[in-house]
Amino acid sequence: MSSLGLSALAETEDGMARPVPRRSAIALGGVALLLVCSAGAGAAVSPAKTKCPAASTVNAALGQRDKAPTSQTTTYAKVCTYKGSGVVATRIQFQVDTASTFAAGEKAAAATGTVAKVKGLGKAAYATKAGGFLAVFLGTESIRITAPIVALSRLERLARALV
Repeated sequence: MSSLGLSALAETEDGMARPVPRRSAIALGGVALLLVCSAGAGAAVSPAKTKCPAASTVNAALGQRDKAPTSQTTTYAKVCTYKGSGVVATRIQFQVDTASTFAAGEKAAAATGTVAKVKGLGKAAYATKAGGFLAVFLGTESIRITAPIVALSRLERLARALV
């Protein structure tokens, strides 16, 4: 597959496998790295009270047609998952965070050379330059938006609607 610029297969909603371009596979790997590196524990404040944004809000900002979200809540995070538009679901994660753990996640992501600071959004924000991931630090909580193959400008639009 590499001679065609393809490096992986992804399963579509109907269970069929389709090739994923190498650039997309690399971006998805980078997003996974960002999620692992940016997951931090902080003060014992539960995000359980945070409501998942309506699918209409997410769809309008990202230009998608996702279904109503499903959510999973843990002690430190609430993850809202929106399925329907693409091979990989859109995720919005609200998590307890501190300035130091947020900065550590940004530093780890910046080591890949694909991260840009986003100005005027929360107390701090960064995103992958190619789009697909954006993180916003609000002081005691952060919001992480993962929407593979979505432009940074659309991710910013959604983040501004959520802050």
